[in-house]
Amino acid sequence: MLKVFNKYYPIRSLLFFIGESGLIFLSIWLVIFLFHAAELPHDPERMNIWLRILLITMVVQISLYYHDLYDFRIKNKMFELSVRIVQAIGAACLVLAGLYYLFPYLILEQGIFFIGIFILILFLVSWRFFYQLACQKCLWNEKILLVGDGNLAEMIGDELHSNMDSGYTVSAVFSNPGKSSLAERLGVEKKNSYDELCEYALNNGINKIVVALEERRGHSPVQALLNCKMYGIKILDGMTFYELISGKILPTSTPPSWLIFSEGFRRYKLTVWGKRGVDILLSLTGMILSAPLQIVTAFLVKVTSPGPVFFRQTRVGEMERNFQVLKFRTMREDAEAVSGAVWAEENDPRITPVGRIFRKLRLDELPQFWNVLKGEMSFVGPRPERPEFVDQLKKRLPYYGERHTVKPGITGWAQINYPYGASEEDALRKLEYDLFYIKNMSLVFDLYIVLKTVKTVLAGSGAR
Repeated sequence: MLKVFNKYYPIRSLLFFIGESGLIFLSIWLVIFLFHAAELPHDPERMNIWLRILLITMVVQISLYYHDLYDFRIKNKMFELSVRIVQAIGAACLVLAGLYYLFPYLILEQGIFFIGIFILILFLVSWRFFYQLACQKCLWNEKILLVGDGNLAEMIGDELHSNMDSGYTVSAVFSNPGKSSLAERLGVEKKNSYDELCEYALNNGINKIVVALEERRGHSPVQALLNCKMYGIKILDGMTFYELISGKILPTSTPPSWLIFSEGFRRYKLTVWGKRGVDILLSLTGMILSAPLQIVTAFLVKVTSPGPVFFRQTRVGEMERNFQVLKFRTMREDAEAVSGAVWAEENDPRITPVGRIFRKLRLDELPQFWNVLKGEMSFVGPRPERPEFVDQLKKRLPYYGERHTVKPGITGWAQINYPYGASEEDALRKLEYDLFYIKNMSLVFDLYIVLKTVKTVLAGSGAR
């Protein structure tokens, strides 16, 4: 397993990506090779043929990524998979066409390009179908033992069961005798005796045991786990393992001691200074590049509904200091005159027709570059919430106040992994991701979130 940003990814996913790169490169090279009778062409007025093929490979893979075709958590049917690949290839062709228009020396011969694309689609559909089959059959998965059958164990089992590409397979569930149906739901063996834990692991080639015990009654597996440890079997705490496979921390199940003694939550000066420097650079760049778009947006807000162009609202920032967040107004001017502070809802009648489009495209967020430049917000971080909701959520959700140990952000780990939240339950789900981000915050992680945000915005998902 690969550990990236404190989250596990199967090694086979990396091998799949590398293999697909080779497959795309090979399909284009093969057509060129056949077209030119086994002799690669040399044109001094054009870029080296290998670099032109590499460019196509990169553009195609970026397009596949932005069409969510590297997300294998859910199985796609053959027809749906084929359609999505054709859509991704079509988008890649448009990008390449633009590049070829601007830089003619990048062009491949027209016949080679279109035949190569046709062969590429056949290769990609076949390659991905067999990879999905491998995931579905749990080939090359790492087998683990799950100790416990309480709520945490069930969440771990459900996470592995629902994610086709988790890279893990539960081989058996060990727990005290009881009525839990976890093993039955997962379709694995259930063992009621911890005494055979080590023997089972050694006989079945299992190198990792996840302990997700919540009950304190009954026979304790301490001696059995100690024996396994002495034989070189890795023992993982269930809370830690869940974080590694899901990219979340469970506030309702996590004791303070786990947060206190776990790795993470570091604030290196280099990270803090670097993050601020990146914020200044990105906010200035964003303000300059988006200036024409902001002018058009401001004009449309003004002419389509009465009221001010900008909307200022009090939000809670770092160290629970209040600040005024700046946005383009997307609601009626009197939206909360009667109701007061309420959650936004799907198809919210308070939102203007133009405002709905702005929210879908995230154009209403553009003025927040100014909040970032002033230092009230960061480009990446938990979304700032209103004081009325913060007071309410701090009383009901464990660790909600810990969100305010970092600056709020325009985008964040929660925003790219969970849709728009408009309830206490949604706030809890997003808090799980926010705690994970705060624990593992780094400049590289921020860059990854920004790239994922671009994909989210292009897909138009998560807005309300």
